[in-house]
Amino acid sequence: MRILKQSPLLQQTFQAKIQDKISDRKEQVKESLGGGFFGEIGASFFQFKQIHNQIKGNLGENFLSFLLMSLPDSWVMFKNALIPIKSKKLTEIDLLIIGNRGIFLVEVKTWKGSFTAYEDKWKRREGMRWIPVENSPTSQSLYHKKMFQQWVMPQIYGFPEDFVFTPVVFPVAKWIGITNCSVPVLQGFQELTEMLKQSPECLTNEQVLIISKLVENCEILDSPEKSTKPSPKPKLILESPENSPKPSSKPKLILESPENSTKPSSKPKLILRKRTHQ
Repeated sequence: MRILKQSPLLQQTFQAKIQDKISDRKEQVKESLGGGFFGEIGASFFQFKQIHNQIKGNLGENFLSFLLMSLPDSWVMFKNALIPIKSKKLTEIDLLIIGNRGIFLVEVKTWKGSFTAYEDKWKRREGMRWIPVENSPTSQSLYHKKMFQQWVMPQIYGFPEDFVFTPVVFPVAKWIGITNCSVPVLQGFQELTEMLKQSPECLTNEQVLIISKLVENCEILDSPEKSTKPSPKPKLILESPENSPKPSSKPKLILESPENSTKPSSKPKLILRKRTHQ
């Protein structure tokens, strides 16, 4: 399997936005603690937590990259792939794997401990209690699938109906209990490898190349230009002539442009009239 990379500028833009969010959050933590000495301690702890989470995530992804070397060279993988979701915004996918057996948007969660999930609602165990998890990994993975399909489908044709899969992998969790979740949940990279190898083939080598190039050359979506008010739509007007002796006459469809219109963008009106008796 080959590992491809996206534009460095795309990564730099995304990282800059992430740092802005972290800085804003750090200031919020500092202000919530009243600023001063305790505010600085709280902000420093928040920053340490962010770095710690990033290191754990990188370790998990690196291990996965090594494990997936058993896949053929026709397969490709992007680490921390960025996909446009709307104007000037991106979403990050931990591992985007493309091969003959489909496209796999892999969410890697290097969480430690025990977890349970019922219909995408997650809880973690703390002592004898089960505490709700704020951000659902399976819901996040399902969101990635929706955003990816909205981005890629207008650019391709002739592909099968269902070729995008979104597994969530927990490589270091002690225990996971899953019931009725919307996406596959796997405990360990070995289960992911088995899923990739056992999935039925659905894409040709040419289709794999097409998707790979789209992801590799991905760009940030431009802001849509502000459009003026839409022109009025044509109207159907039924005009009944006075003293018409023939009520059974068929209506006549006439296309007329509005006279003395101050709006140059006005469209013609469709006027439906009945024929008068000659």
